[in-house]
Amino acid sequence: MPQFLRELIFPADQLPQADVCLVGLPLDFGTVLEGGRAGAVHAPGAIRRELRRYHKTYNLEHDVDLGTLRIADAGDLDLSLPYHEQNHATIRRRLGELLRQYPRVVVLGGSHDGTYSTVRGLSDAENGRPVGGINLDAHADVKDKPLISSGTPFGKLLREGVLAGSRFTELGLHSNLNTKEDIDFLHQQQATIVPLAHVQQDGMSLYINRALTRATAAGPAFVSFDIDGCAEAYAPAVSAPSADGFTPRQAVEAAFLAGCNPGVQLFEVVELNPIYDRDNQTARLGATIVSAFLTGVAAKLVKR
Repeated sequence: MPQFLRELIFPADQLPQADVCLVGLPLDFGTVLEGGRAGAVHAPGAIRRELRRYHKTYNLEHDVDLGTLRIADAGDLDLSLPYHEQNHATIRRRLGELLRQYPRVVVLGGSHDGTYSTVRGLSDAENGRPVGGINLDAHADVKDKPLISSGTPFGKLLREGVLAGSRFTELGLHSNLNTKEDIDFLHQQQATIVPLAHVQQDGMSLYINRALTRATAAGPAFVSFDIDGCAEAYAPAVSAPSADGFTPRQAVEAAFLAGCNPGVQLFEVVELNPIYDRDNQTARLGATIVSAFLTGVAAKLVKR
């Protein structure tokens, strides 16, 4: 039996049928538009390296062996076109194709504006139906701006009806990093808001399970994990670091439970910025979050 996760990952052209497909979004222009630090374009390679380097197929905590999991890797999308909108069209088209082919897609990113088009790809794969979702993040990312930036994806998706407000949860928002205007907009959209303080007081499992139930109540959903939602002590290499935030334990718990839910067809780890990393610390956390999601997928498959 395979002992390392790297032994389970094969190029997508060699594995047209799989339980999960990985895909990289080397993207950071949307973060730069918001005044953030450039460098997230290097995130997919950094996460892949850490995922392949250390992670084993056996999970002690849940007594789950991932050895039978089939993992395809579609590589990184070519997002080098000169126009931002063209790159987003590529993301939407390719994610739609992958989500029609594979039951789950894991996105390695990349600035958070990519989510605007990955989620549209999910909706396209569902014949245009609105989808549900969860954003684990310090920031709401619902600004009302014409440009596609890292601060606008969920606002655009909600305003365009791609994301159903009643099935959307903003989980872990920080107290002084969001405007009242954005929070009022989310309330108008009937979205659920869970401040970081509530997660720290009551635990992650309570809120992520409620959010997953809402998100998947009427169809497929996504979970987008912005790694800047983690405290800077654990995740220094992000586009917009924060002193407070999720712990690695909370991040791993959320990812595992998302993987256990078959309604989560799209899972993302975004806003890793390897340029600012310390001994690959943040990339390793990103890989650990992906590994936790894969463990949840495997745990669910074993129970069938």
